[in-house]
Amino acid sequence: MIRFLIIIIISTSNLYSKNTYAIEIKNLFVDEKYVPAFDVFTMHSTDSEKLGYFSWVFANEVWAEAYGGLTYMPTSYFQIGLGIGIEKADNPLRIGSMIWAGKQNWSVLTLLENGGSGYWHQINAIYRFNKNIGIGFMKEEFTGFGPRLEFLFSNLPVQVWTSFLQLDGNLNTYFTIKFLL
Repeated sequence: MIRFLIIIIISTSNLYSKNTYAIEIKNLFVDEKYVPAFDVFTMHSTDSEKLGYFSWVFANEVWAEAYGGLTYMPTSYFQIGLGIGIEKADNPLRIGSMIWAGKQNWSVLTLLENGGSGYWHQINAIYRFNKNIGIGFMKEEFTGFGPRLEFLFSNLPVQVWTSFLQLDGNLNTYFTIKFLL
């Protein structure tokens, strides 16, 4: 079912004039444990409309989710969205939202969700020094809070980012490859 949703999301993305979608291959190191995962995030809107849509898909070895919904962009630097979807849980209903704000060299993206397996959130606040380097902070439920560094390759639609998150005295490290499609 998750694979079917990914195909639908990518296929319908081409109907809109402003498409942002990314696929991340995530490598999370929690203590001495390696937790591989991937996600797909999309945001879409048109030049003349304030309405658009977004979607989020996440999967690791033991859990997966997919949801999507509508977005509203009252200004060029603020967008909100609310969606519904499914997850791998006894109660599969999942509700998710996104808030994006950005202007010039800074941006903040927040994902908030709740459902059968409980509450989760992720916040990324990034300042771009130039088109290749960004630095900021990341907060993720169950993983921690800490610095995030981003490196974008000039001639490729690929970004590498890492984050060093503290949670209950433990250091959790992300090393992620992000494909910008």
